[in-house]
Amino acid sequence: MKSSTFSYKSQLSIFSSLLALQLLLTNPNLCMAAGSASGSAAAVKAEDRKTDTHIQVKGQALTIFKEYLQLDTSNPPGNEKLGADYLAKVLKENGIEASVFETAPGRACVYARLKGTGKRKGVVLLNHIDVVPAHAPDWKFPPFSGTEQDGEIWGRGAIDMKGMGIIELMSMIAIKRSGKLLDRDLVFLGTPDEEVGGAHGAAWFVKNKGELIKDCEYLINEGFIIDAYSDGKAKYWGVDVAEKNILWLGLTAKGLAGHASMPQDNSANNRMVRALARLADNPPPFTLLPEVKHFYESIAHTEPAQLGTLYRNIEKSTSADKATASKLKEDKLKSSMLANTVSLTVMKAGYKTNVIPAESYCELDCRLLPGVDHQAFIKQIREILQDDSIEVSVIQWEKAEPSPFESAFVKAVKKVNALESKDGKTPVVPVIVPWFTDSHWFREVGLKAYGFAPVEIDAEHLATMHGKDERLPISSFNKGIDRLTLILQELAQLD
Repeated sequence: MKSSTFSYKSQLSIFSSLLALQLLLTNPNLCMAAGSASGSAAAVKAEDRKTDTHIQVKGQALTIFKEYLQLDTSNPPGNEKLGADYLAKVLKENGIEASVFETAPGRACVYARLKGTGKRKGVVLLNHIDVVPAHAPDWKFPPFSGTEQDGEIWGRGAIDMKGMGIIELMSMIAIKRSGKLLDRDLVFLGTPDEEVGGAHGAAWFVKNKGELIKDCEYLINEGFIIDAYSDGKAKYWGVDVAEKNILWLGLTAKGLAGHASMPQDNSANNRMVRALARLADNPPPFTLLPEVKHFYESIAHTEPAQLGTLYRNIEKSTSADKATASKLKEDKLKSSMLANTVSLTVMKAGYKTNVIPAESYCELDCRLLPGVDHQAFIKQIREILQDDSIEVSVIQWEKAEPSPFESAFVKAVKKVNALESKDGKTPVVPVIVPWFTDSHWFREVGLKAYGFAPVEIDAEHLATMHGKDERLPISSFNKGIDRLTLILQELAQLD
């Protein structure tokens, strides 16, 4: 198989060189002696020590990753305290004090801080401990075994998001072992309950322990990845700057109950079906945000010729004919960034075949682009339904303000990216993801939150997330530790 992005040896060399450079820049004596033989020898020895430390960190990381996957923290019910206690134990064994906060019976957050100089505000490394359930008979290997096979680690949560959690953990440990104080404190925060909304996790932490992160500026979380070709080579680095806003609606139609042998044209079910048909036939139009325009234009070269042309001219493509719109919509993930969306997810009506029910009910999962007023959107839904007798109620509304793409964090990601993609053909691009993460709880209290897992994941592996046979290549996992460590070091120097 063709090497993905660049070799491990090259990455390690880059990592070591950067550490040596940082050592020289932060030690005046070494800087003065850099031109002499003795100064060079001192720098080389320091570089060797840092390299050895990093190799040891990655060797330890693989064992920790496997053991962490073996803890069944399926939500429901959660049992995330198992994971919180385990992560706290690893942190303490590596000289970093950690606290475990119980949020509900069997559920807990783990919090730890690696102090820096305090010259700049801190960075939160956020991850969730819970995973979605797994049906073991469907899997090639038991989902909570942490099996290593064919250069990959298998297990529920390998991608979402225990793998990223351990990458964050080991990056903090690598910086701790380096002996260098960053200009930003690093906060490790593992939370429960993300997979069902975060009420017993991130929301609880912000409400009850928010003072612990009030001096922080940035937050790094799940969200997007390094999108890769099937051979593992990177297409682009996607940085999640925003999640779509969640708007869940309940629709209720009421009418007269009656015997099914005497049909009612105006029955609750008939009116609901006609209204939903109008909704399905009139999806929200494309709305091209500046960040999304940037995304499409930047990745156009990674797509086949016809699609690449559409992406390169995305402003024109989104206002073209239905055939062009259909072509854009073939990629459901990317096209979700182009419009507000409505999905019919729940339908409830009736209880007996020969009885016309008095009530028909359904639920809509709407995902709104940043900046969309949800009340105005509900008004549009009512207009499309064309039936004022159907009640529309809000089940849930979660607003997530975007974080700026022009920021110190993105600059740090771009610097590390430039070390790898020297030809500039693997861009760093903003992404708006259609799903929700815990980031919105922290954006609401002023943190600049970004979703970025620094690992290459192709379409085949991405499909295993929340599915069967979830797994992560060891090479991607190891490079993720390298990259995040470098990103954190760069971020510590930027305003």
